[in-house]
Amino acid sequence: MDFSGLFLQAMAWVMMIGIISTLVIVHECGHFLVARFFRFQTPVFGIGLPVGPYIVVGHRWGTQFRIHAALLGGYVAIPELGDESQHDAEAYGVPLKPFNKFPIWQRALVASAGVGFNVMFAYLIMFMMLLIQGQPTYETQIEGFVQSNLIAKNAGVKKGDILAAVNEQTVKKPDDAVKYLSEHKATEVTLHLVRDKQPVDIKLTTNPQGKVGMQLGPKQIGFEKIDKSPPEIAMIAGERLYDLTCGMMQALGMIGKGLWVHFTTFGKPPASGDVAVGPGDVHGILAVLKLGADIAKEQDWNQLFVFTILISMDLAIINIFPYPALDGGHLALMMIEAVRGKPMGERLQGSIFRWGMISLLLLMAVIMVNDVSAWVTGKLDFRKKDKQEQTVDKDKGGAPKPADGEAKPVDEKSFEDKPADANPEATPQATPDSSEKTGADGGSDTQPASDEATTPDPSTTDSNADKGAP
Repeated sequence: MDFSGLFLQAMAWVMMIGIISTLVIVHECGHFLVARFFRFQTPVFGIGLPVGPYIVVGHRWGTQFRIHAALLGGYVAIPELGDESQHDAEAYGVPLKPFNKFPIWQRALVASAGVGFNVMFAYLIMFMMLLIQGQPTYETQIEGFVQSNLIAKNAGVKKGDILAAVNEQTVKKPDDAVKYLSEHKATEVTLHLVRDKQPVDIKLTTNPQGKVGMQLGPKQIGFEKIDKSPPEIAMIAGERLYDLTCGMMQALGMIGKGLWVHFTTFGKPPASGDVAVGPGDVHGILAVLKLGADIAKEQDWNQLFVFTILISMDLAIINIFPYPALDGGHLALMMIEAVRGKPMGERLQGSIFRWGMISLLLLMAVIMVNDVSAWVTGKLDFRKKDKQEQTVDKDKGGAPKPADGEAKPVDEKSFEDKPADANPEATPQATPDSSEKTGADGGSDTQPASDEATTPDPSTTDSNADKGAP
């Protein structure tokens, strides 16, 4: 029995549980700190799931701090975030001060603070990665050929070759080659390649469109320090976090579209070009823990940091969705209150949040079944599958498929109508989010999150996030 391997696996799982709990606690700290700033009551701040036994570790600022036995996530109770029906001391187990009705804008800031803290935390990680580690460096690899245009293949170019230059033009990224070739239509050029660490020069003639039929992909080879001031690096970090978030939003859109097609066609195969996604393809916290633990076990710290950024942004995106059990649900009710000039009735508001929470719990149960089933059948071994595919590809005599942190192959034709860094390819997985809970008595608190959120596999987003790949 490999005890060292078992220990490493266990520590990887502990690390992932710690990361997810930290992100949820960061979210709850946002609610807590802004609530305290406006003098909202915060009777309880708990670390862990609000179920089972707990210990009280202190009292401060009118808040009882608890640690629960189920150490995953956290929550904060803010009864004044809603209406007076939520002002029930029995729901929190601690005495409360008289209820105070706060303005909508203050309640809205408290409700959205968790999302804001998740975004700021993700940005801080991105900034520190760029400041300390630098930006990834790449070389351009031949990942395949376009079957309708075999100029390069017939000239002797092989899959796995590194494209160092075209004529005198140095190639640092695929777009460099694509742009140069498109400017030399029906022209003889020399490709300066590296094959098995040996230089190879191949002459060929581009077609009338400036194409030679290569699929190019950036291969990460290391990192280099960014020779800029901290404020400039801060700007770059913002841009890259924006790019990464856009990729995540696109992945979420793909999943939503796929589920819509699945339900509206009653599970029939989608039309050509549509995304084939069914309810069984949506995963949650267990899948996130499994993928993250695999990354941690390999000690791939760059990917682990990127994965943490993805989860933090996923928490922000899902929680802002206007669903009754989420932060966005509170904001939606506040918007209705602002338009009507008065809040909804207590009974109606309580019913909305109760049914929202019930539906969220049912969704979590379905997703957990998906996760367990996928684990038993080996569908959650994402990293293992990637390595097996690379090994098979090598055995066939080709170049390995892009590894984690690399972009997928890009057909040079894809650059005709869009910029080089528009390659939003991602594999959706699901993550937890942090949701507001309203019990039968109307008491509002936040608890760790549901499992319906989705986020891309970092192995398909890191390159795009660092702008090192088209």
